[in-house]
Amino acid sequence: MWEHRSLVRSCVAAAVLCAARLDAQGAKTTPAARYLDSARTLIAKATPLGDLAMLRSARVLLDRAAIAAPNDPWVLHYLGYELYREATLSMGREGADVKEILERCDSILQMSAALAAIPENHALRSGVLGMMIGSSPLKGITLGPRSGAQIERALTLGPDNPRVWLLRGIGAFNTPAMFGGGMDNAKEYLTKSIALFAKDNPTGKAPSWGRHEAWVWMGQAYVKEGKLDSARAAYNRALEIEPNDGWVRMALLPALDKKK
Repeated sequence: MWEHRSLVRSCVAAAVLCAARLDAQGAKTTPAARYLDSARTLIAKATPLGDLAMLRSARVLLDRAAIAAPNDPWVLHYLGYELYREATLSMGREGADVKEILERCDSILQMSAALAAIPENHALRSGVLGMMIGSSPLKGITLGPRSGAQIERALTLGPDNPRVWLLRGIGAFNTPAMFGGGMDNAKEYLTKSIALFAKDNPTGKAPSWGRHEAWVWMGQAYVKEGKLDSARAAYNRALEIEPNDGWVRMALLPALDKKK
């Protein structure tokens, strides 16, 4: 535990120091761009580790970037993405209240979507609305159609975007079959996502996350169907891509062992 906390502090300190040094050097790039680059690095490290402290440090940098460039769609996108990750890690934890995080996330992503046609904005909004329904099922009557509209908009903008199909698969996994979800649909969408990730080559500010997560969720779909060997193979494939995924190593694989 001490070693992990030390690693977190080192990563956060390095990212903040890097941003500060670049600010001091002045200016081949804007302050917002420098904060954004450092924040993206922190989010990429924090997500597989499940590290809320590191994610929140990324949010501090993104808030600074948003002050410097309030109408930059990519700054807003990654701020919304960080809030999405923060919400997913916080849900289910004792004492956690993610309502405010989800509402801010949806608002930020909506602002980014108004400024640029980024498919992931709409796919993430669909997921956020789904989480709102999960925490308050009665909201499904109004939020369900909105969530569906957002994923359809994402598919219109990015029909071959693997992250869109990943989030569609996650949505189907968490939605009953009678409402358009279910394991058959989830596996279909995740299979599509995995195939598209094989040729995914994002550049610049474009999102690059999600490749190993498609296998994680495919494994969970197999577990729901009782196909434990297939689930283990999917989890192991996820770890080949992202060895630092603590959720797979410390929760999902041990849960499989207990089932056997």
